[in-house]
Amino acid sequence: MKHDSTIFTLGFAMLAFPAAADTLKERQDKITAAVNKGRTAVVCIQNRAGGMMGSGSGVIVNKEGLVLTAAHVVDTPNGNQLHEVSIVLADGREVKGEVLGRDLSRDAAMVQIKGGADWAFAEAAPKDSIEQGEWCIAMGHPGGFDPQRGAPVRVGRLWLANGKAFYRSDCTVSGGDSGGPLFDLEGRVIGIHSSISMDITENRHVPIGVFQDDWEKLKKGGSWGDKRRVLSNEDDLTPKKDQEAKPKRKPFSKEDQPRGPSEPEVAPVPKGSAWLGLTMQQDGETVTVDAVAEGSPAAEAGLKKGDIILQVEGKTPGSVGEIAAGVRSRKPGEKLKLTIKRDGKEESKEVTLGEAK
Repeated sequence: MKHDSTIFTLGFAMLAFPAAADTLKERQDKITAAVNKGRTAVVCIQNRAGGMMGSGSGVIVNKEGLVLTAAHVVDTPNGNQLHEVSIVLADGREVKGEVLGRDLSRDAAMVQIKGGADWAFAEAAPKDSIEQGEWCIAMGHPGGFDPQRGAPVRVGRLWLANGKAFYRSDCTVSGGDSGGPLFDLEGRVIGIHSSISMDITENRHVPIGVFQDDWEKLKKGGSWGDKRRVLSNEDDLTPKKDQEAKPKRKPFSKEDQPRGPSEPEVAPVPKGSAWLGLTMQQDGETVTVDAVAEGSPAAEAGLKKGDIILQVEGKTPGSVGEIAAGVRSRKPGEKLKLTIKRDGKEESKEVTLGEAK
């Protein structure tokens, strides 16, 4: 028997609706066909900046080697744009890629593979073909490229598809998946993984339409937009005339809890809960600050993008989710002691937690 190392994870929505055996078999066949069609186009994007190795994902969308990814995947630790990255293909080969354009407000970016032609690629779905509630497949390289594992497959439902800035799904994604593709059951790219949370209902994906609307502009290169808008946790970031780009909501302090397609409504997070004000990425066992909200407790304590969190209250954090849960269990005004590594040196930081409004 041929060994297939692909890992499948199905979202809770798959179990929520009873279905006839023939219907499940048909769905399984469609998922398998879509995975086989798209898996060779999924890549791992690696960069080395500031003495640190970063890892994310991407997907090739034409035979000339154009790659779609998330803007933050091609950032330096201080938020500047990288000019070149390493791209690991599905078969383990490593090639160079030139970073093209970035829309920071939408977390969208393009990379062009240098040299070669006739690359394996996945077709981009028409933006008007995507419907809320449809089944979807998440792929990427969590924790970096693993030749023994390949790109894991996670199946779920697209439970928010407003056609604006972000989609939401209940596919399970984690650190290193950022920039990877969200496929429909035809094996077409419908989105790119953006912000990742410990709560699967908070995972967001850049709609393929965001790329298609600015396709030529992204190919020409350059950066525009304001990354603080991604930090705002809003789903509709459609530019509005004369509107200042700044967060309306703070990380880890949502006004209401989003829910999946079959999930019961969750009570709003009470006002007055603790707030830290940063987002994090996890690569293996390393937790890194990905962005800091302006004016937040984290910013006031001096935390910066690229800081590696070594300890929280003297203990090594097991995951991003563990840190976030620890913050939520505290009260505003409490002190949180962190040990970080910056530029190869360890530093201690004390954060006074804020209050969610």
